[in-house]
Amino acid sequence: MHENIEDLTHLQKLETRTVLQCLRSRYKQKQFYTWAGPTLVALNPLKDVPGLYSKKMMELFAHESFTYKTPHVFALGQRTLRHLQWGLGKTHQAIVVNGESGAGKTCNALYLLSFFAAMETNNNEVPNSDNIEVLLCRSNPLLEAMGNAQTLRNENSSRFGKLIRLVYVGEGANTQLVSAHIETYLLESTRVARHAAGERNFHIFYQMLAGLPESLKVELDLQNVPKWSIASQRDCNAMDEAHFHATVAALEQLSLHDTTQQLWKLLAALLHLGNVEFEVNKEANSWTTDQQNHLESAARLLGLNSNELFQLFTVRHFQAGSKSPAVVRPCSSPNECTNRRDTLIKLLYRMTFDTVLENINRKLQHAIDSTFTMPKYLCILDLYGFESFEYGNSLEQLCINYANERLQYYFTVNYLKEQQLHLANEGLTAIDLDENALDKQNLISFLDGPVSVFGVLNEECYLNRGCDDSQVCIRIQSSLNERTRGIKSMPPSPRMPRSSKIKAPPVEFAISHYAGLVSYSTVAMLDKNRDYIPTEMMSVLSRSRNYFVKLLLGKDAIIVNATHTMNGRRHTVLAKFKNSLDNLMRILNVCDVHYIRCIRPSLSAPYYTSSPSQRWDEDYVDAQLNACGVIDTIKVSSFGYPIRMSHEEFASRYKYLSTKRPKEPIEAIEICREITESYVQLENEIRVGKSQMYATEKGIELVERWKFRIRQQAACVVQRWWRERLRRQKAAVTLQNWWRTVVQTRAVNRVKRWWKRKRSTAQILSKVRQICVSVRIVQRTVRRWLIHTRAARQKRAQISLPSTDSVAQVVADESCDHDVKLQVSPKWGENNNCAKLTQSPNLISLQLSRANFFYSLGVISIRRPPTVRARFITRKTCLPFSFIPPRSQLPSGLTDAYL
Repeated sequence: MHENIEDLTHLQKLETRTVLQCLRSRYKQKQFYTWAGPTLVALNPLKDVPGLYSKKMMELFAHESFTYKTPHVFALGQRTLRHLQWGLGKTHQAIVVNGESGAGKTCNALYLLSFFAAMETNNNEVPNSDNIEVLLCRSNPLLEAMGNAQTLRNENSSRFGKLIRLVYVGEGANTQLVSAHIETYLLESTRVARHAAGERNFHIFYQMLAGLPESLKVELDLQNVPKWSIASQRDCNAMDEAHFHATVAALEQLSLHDTTQQLWKLLAALLHLGNVEFEVNKEANSWTTDQQNHLESAARLLGLNSNELFQLFTVRHFQAGSKSPAVVRPCSSPNECTNRRDTLIKLLYRMTFDTVLENINRKLQHAIDSTFTMPKYLCILDLYGFESFEYGNSLEQLCINYANERLQYYFTVNYLKEQQLHLANEGLTAIDLDENALDKQNLISFLDGPVSVFGVLNEECYLNRGCDDSQVCIRIQSSLNERTRGIKSMPPSPRMPRSSKIKAPPVEFAISHYAGLVSYSTVAMLDKNRDYIPTEMMSVLSRSRNYFVKLLLGKDAIIVNATHTMNGRRHTVLAKFKNSLDNLMRILNVCDVHYIRCIRPSLSAPYYTSSPSQRWDEDYVDAQLNACGVIDTIKVSSFGYPIRMSHEEFASRYKYLSTKRPKEPIEAIEICREITESYVQLENEIRVGKSQMYATEKGIELVERWKFRIRQQAACVVQRWWRERLRRQKAAVTLQNWWRTVVQTRAVNRVKRWWKRKRSTAQILSKVRQICVSVRIVQRTVRRWLIHTRAARQKRAQISLPSTDSVAQVVADESCDHDVKLQVSPKWGENNNCAKLTQSPNLISLQLSRANFFYSLGVISIRRPPTVRARFITRKTCLPFSFIPPRSQLPSGLTDAYL
């Protein structure tokens, strides 16, 4: 039943018991996200869940309309991006990922960043390696390697806080990511020198030991070393080598390949420095070391002289004033030498981390075009979780818990109480919240007020009176005796046996934070807060032959301690951390803040091996829900309205929902009231206040859906009218084309008929011309034949007597010009057997005594043409008949007809 409830505000009974039952039911069904009003409650699955953060899951929440989505970290990212694009609420947006250590803050922040990068990648037509979203994803493995470590509760715990600021320009769907910037808060540099048992140093040391090639290890003197003090090689796991290659790829992709070799040299030097130990040479009354090879290797890699480096660790320089000469004295104990060595290790690592981060920000920083509108920011805050150990809570835990206390105070007071008062002033319903959840100001002032823990520690560092740890603890308790609500004395120090009659001085004090009671140890707390860097150390580093060390030193020259003046307070760790948090609060004040409350289901289940019921610790989850203020968030969100906008903006955005169309303009508040009164579903979802409109996520979902539906209907009407217009235009064009085709066809037919008439006339004329030519050829042939015949007869007549019979005269009248007529006597054939002339309509036949000649169609042949015409294709003649004898067999006088 409870697993189907996706928002805790929809529970019938808003009680802690029902909330826990709902979360537990959803956790068993592997539904790890639940809405608590505008806040997203994220249960840590403690293992990678297939498909929970896949690309397919991203596509379900990408490029959708404004809907009330299933609870998921991508849904919160999509909501935040929509608010930024369409200007819902404030201009800038922020997402705060909060929770205890090991609750999954880093993973959720990384998935958010991946989602925004995927959304921007989909908007880019051509993927480019210089795109901001690509560079952001590539920088994450490098920052995790240098800033994350394994703790007792978390295998990948962030040992620094970071604020990723994404810069967008444009409006609506044209909003695009143009730049980014990463800010860090309080890197736990003390972990480089020493860390608790069961924990590990920063990941990059183990990645380097597991993944460096053998040739480079020989160059860095990392081989044949049985044990490293600050990062034991035995703590390397199977994933370190794979992560090493990812880190190297990130360095290359961020164009930091020139820095890679120098980075390995500096980290190897820190490993060698960690193995250097100090002993007293009583004979020479000086300090010596048995690890001379490590000292020389470290000096070679840092570009320093080994003797100068050893003197830096074992000799102190005192100077009373800027003009007085310095006094040189050897260190009094091995611990003092070790502390100076650790100071150098922490200084070099912190400067390296800052340099790498600066290079990443330089790569992410792009110039913003002035033609765009004002830039809008989307911030992702991933701050370290609340920490409380049984022993050894020191300055680092104090700063971490103070930061979480400030964020919780901001949420509890600046959000819940402000919402309650604001709704009451607007005439809307409000309820009374738990006074303990709202009254957090006393605890914040106890930590950072004028008379507070921070004040005492900073004052002792400023006065430098040489107080020991117990005196500092006593002063903290005595100075705040009047404000004992958040502090109580602790039993004697566990370092002294309880059976001893001597009462040990107190070195621990306890503070009741929102997440529980935490005891802090004042041992070495002043030294950590002072963060003193000896002047001679900076002087020795400035003479380094390694250009990378000089580069680090040049960028962090401000780290040199100031003199003990009033300005010196700004250089304590607590003072700098408080200033950075103040800047963070100023950023959050101008943003609409969205919260992700990360909850760890069980403290004793580090792996995803047991059943869901065994991984669920109800008391532990209840403590986290109360500490994070989730119960109060549900109470406020059940009647609260997280989305707010002015009357003018609401009326301009949703004026389509108004059913009235007044002729005269009316005020925006009247339009808002008319819209809310017209729809019954908006009665409890959207309210009209005195100065603003108040809406829930569901109410905005409804009006956005209705607005989309109305605009879709209007678009359908416009599209239908436009399609009808296109159809009419198409029909008119079709008719015009048809008529043009008819006109053109008629014109073409007229031209064809004219051309046919012309061709027929030309053919007739051509045939007449051919007949005339053929007649001329026949006439010429006949004349020549007659001439030859007459000559032969005359020749025979001269030889023999001529016949008395008169021969028919063949009169060939050769008329003038080209008109030729062939006349043959009709009795010529009868009286003379030597030749007969026969004429038919299509054929002229001339019979001689020895041969018959036929004339047809301009051709003379010795054979009668066949009745069926045969066509022959030849290359040199166009004669229609092929029955032609050779020229030698033709009678004389007829061969010219074939020329």
